[in-house]
Amino acid sequence: MSPSAYSVIFVAAAGAVLVAAYQLKALYDRRRREALQLFCEERGYRFEARRPDAEEPLAEVFPIFNKGYGRSLRYAITGTVGGTPFTAFEYSYVTGGGKNSQRHDFGMMLWETPGSNLPRFLLGPEGFFDRLAQRFGRQDFDFAEDDVFSRAYELRGDDEAAVRALFTPSRRAYLAASGPDGTKQRQHLAGVGNRLLWWRDGRLPPPQELDQFIADGDRVRRLFKEDRG
Repeated sequence: MSPSAYSVIFVAAAGAVLVAAYQLKALYDRRRREALQLFCEERGYRFEARRPDAEEPLAEVFPIFNKGYGRSLRYAITGTVGGTPFTAFEYSYVTGGGKNSQRHDFGMMLWETPGSNLPRFLLGPEGFFDRLAQRFGRQDFDFAEDDVFSRAYELRGDDEAAVRALFTPSRRAYLAASGPDGTKQRQHLAGVGNRLLWWRDGRLPPPQELDQFIADGDRVRRLFKEDRG
């Protein structure tokens, strides 16, 4: 067999592998979408597989929605927990290019609560602002009396005094505590005015874990609503 014939076979085989991979991904995405939709139907939530350009108005107040390119907000779940409306969704963006490109996925929850007036702040695990590559407020707000929290998180905002007052000892203790399995599940939080955004790295969890995800997010929402010292 001639070299040219081998080349044709190689190209055809490579093409077949790519087509098969694409078909498998499409099948996985469809089944995942259907499972999430069923989850929402069973709980009376509204489900939207796509929300084109929905991140644009959020980018005005939350810096993470300005990061990277190829931004996508999908699998939006809208409902009510404990009498409070929420929207959970999956968000992603891409950084780098070519072989060095990397996709970043997040499972998020957003609340817009009338009457609340949060100072503008952004909280993430240590190193988060380096990855975000965008300045937010001034320096990291450390708490001299709370080394555990200060080593675990970076906290920034426009009004340092107001942000420090918001992050009371009980709130800091909750955020720095280990989970039930002993691991430290670092939180991401951003707030301004009547909006509070909470998220974790990675995609939205599968339906069998979504109730817990929503409950975890609602616990954070209630923590920042309550008057705590």
